[in-house]
Amino acid sequence: MDVARRITHVELLHAPGERPLAARVFELLGCTVADSGGHWFTAFIDANLRDWANNVFYASEAPAAQLAIEEAFADSVDDWMNMVRTAPQQSPHFGLRVGTAEEHREIVGRIRACATDPELRGRVEVLGVFSHDAPDAIAVNMDQAFIWTNVIASGPLRLGQVIEVQWHLEPEPTA
Repeated sequence: MDVARRITHVELLHAPGERPLAARVFELLGCTVADSGGHWFTAFIDANLRDWANNVFYASEAPAAQLAIEEAFADSVDDWMNMVRTAPQQSPHFGLRVGTAEEHREIVGRIRACATDPELRGRVEVLGVFSHDAPDAIAVNMDQAFIWTNVIASGPLRLGQVIEVQWHLEPEPTA
């Protein structure tokens, strides 16, 4: 199949010393992690597709310069998190589509179970689950779960990353 346009990857950062914890977060999301010990590691979104250049997440350690800048706005993080918790669908995020409703529920369950995990408690959480058939549904064609973590982020680690996990009612369109 000749595809001219696609997302190749999302580059995320983790704090110094938290590489194994970052890998665990990707595994909670249902990704398969491959780490050869280089600058970054790879998380395959589709466990059946080992394309190192497409449909993947990369994660590497946040540079010291970024961590220094983040320290300067540490006092503003609570206001940001209040906004994100109130309306996660309006926060900067990326979406991750899964194939079945069961897989969607399993991911939400694994994230919720982190509330008792000593390493991940308070570091990864489900902000909201929006079912396609709920009276206040955001989208009637999919179930959505908004997950927040500050273990990995495509921006400032102190603000964390919102990830929308989606299960679509309709099959994926064919080209």
